Amino acid sequence: MNDLTPLDRALQQRRRDMDTAFADYDPAAATRRLADRIVQEELVAALVRPAGIGRPRGAGFTDAHAAQNAAAAELEQFCQAIVARPTTGPLLGDFVQRRIPAGALVFGCLLYLTGRPAPAAFWWRYAAGADTVEAMRLLTLHHRVEGEPEDAHHWAGRLHAATPAPVPAEIEGAGDPQAYVARVEPGIEEVDDPDLGEICRPNDRFPCLLAAAGHV
Repeated sequence: MNDLTPLDRALQQRRRDMDTAFADYDPAAATRRLADRIVQEELVAALVRPAGIGRPRGAGFTDAHAAQNAAAAELEQFCQAIVARPTTGPLLGDFVQRRIPAGALVFGCLLYLTGRPAPAAFWWRYAAGADTVEAMRLLTLHHRVEGEPEDAHHWAGRLHAATPAPVPAEIEGAGDPQAYVARVEPGIEEVDDPDLGEICRPNDRFPCLLAAAGHV
């Protein structure tokens, strides 16, 4: 290596110095920091940007929050409507024996109404995988509530392409779905399933609770 020129030696030393300086550099972490900084800059820019005519500053955030609240209210109402159906008991009874998509849809609604949105979404995805259009609608609303626009757009697209289109749920004159949920909730358990991971499922008490609850 004695034939190296002074420039070659200087370049080699510079490369060694840079390798040492960046030995602990984490590209993924740097990317996340950059993304966070861009988001923060966009938020600040939106807050200080002059408001449009007839549109107050921060209206975009207000509109997004209102849309999120509207999706949450619709999701709650839709779950109540599904649980209020006279087919709820039989479908859940079948779901105990075999994981039919229609039963998964209803069981997911039970979970949502007991404050378990993530486990509910698991069973809605299970039902949607069998082209259950109501499950697609529930997932669209769920992801809107959770602030996950890409997932919401995915399920909205699936819903739009589905035939027949789902009929909006109605709960007028149906019964008391909340009372029904309260009666059967002790039959829900959280487990670490060897195939599915951490999920909620019916426990051994569930069939008896269903029988005692009867129809909504």
